[in-house]
Amino acid sequence: MLILLSAIAAAMPARADFCFLTQNALRLGQGAETYRAGKRDGFRRVFAAYDVVALQEVMDPDEPGRLAPEGFSVVVSTAKGGGGYREHYAMLMRGAAARLLDVAEFPDAGGAFVRPPFAVAIEDKDGDRFWLVGIHVVFGRGGLEPRRREVAAMTRVLDYYAARPLPDGSTIGRVVVAGDWNLAAADPAFAQVAAGVPGLRAAPDLKTSLNSTGRYVSAYDHFLWNGRNLAVDFAPDPRETGGLDTAVWRAVLSDHVGVAGYVMNQPGERRSPDVRCPPLPRDQELSASTTPAR
Repeated sequence: MLILLSAIAAAMPARADFCFLTQNALRLGQGAETYRAGKRDGFRRVFAAYDVVALQEVMDPDEPGRLAPEGFSVVVSTAKGGGGYREHYAMLMRGAAARLLDVAEFPDAGGAFVRPPFAVAIEDKDGDRFWLVGIHVVFGRGGLEPRRREVAAMTRVLDYYAARPLPDGSTIGRVVVAGDWNLAAADPAFAQVAAGVPGLRAAPDLKTSLNSTGRYVSAYDHFLWNGRNLAVDFAPDPRETGGLDTAVWRAVLSDHVGVAGYVMNQPGERRSPDVRCPPLPRDQELSASTTPAR
């Protein structure tokens, strides 16, 4: 086994609303079987503490189902991308926390996105409903401009999901987008979009991608939502590393750490002090006891 991870052992406090993790899974499903098995085990233990997980860079559409913790349902998008590179999005949902209402690919007829967004509509245990949208903005070789164009197109994504009828004919105005943007939340592209959408917010703005040695490099992973419709609250450091050193996380799991946001239905709402999202204190999460294989 590449790595031995201790089980998550702290009790989750009772809470309303839900803890939502976004995770670029670094070509999930590729590599040698020993690497894939270690990755499944590590992610499974991390994800078990969350209510909803949005994955990017899923290369094998069966892999999210293999690593899903007990009690979670999984939905996977169609293949996204162009040329020789294709990936999937996936959403993992704890059945006790989120009831699946609908699944919808964004109909990108104009080709605004290399990897068009993918979303699930869920109802939390309080009966509040949300669209949760996954995004992996293009990186490419064209510098920042192709990325900024995709961010600019997010207004259409937000409008589409807010107006899209559910099977029962109702709509949901609360939309949260989470993923790997390949841009910092402080990039002017987000401010330009927010100028036309009062209340729109992008956060957090912390470095989340890792270089080959595990050093934080770029602030790429965050959430986008309209603060007039709902609230997303963050811990002082919302990055999920499973308690591992980032060099170990990079070698075993991904070149991005996860980012956790606590989603609430009331604008301006804050988490109760007893609610942890990420769920556990850093000294109670995961530990590595062997050197991981490359």
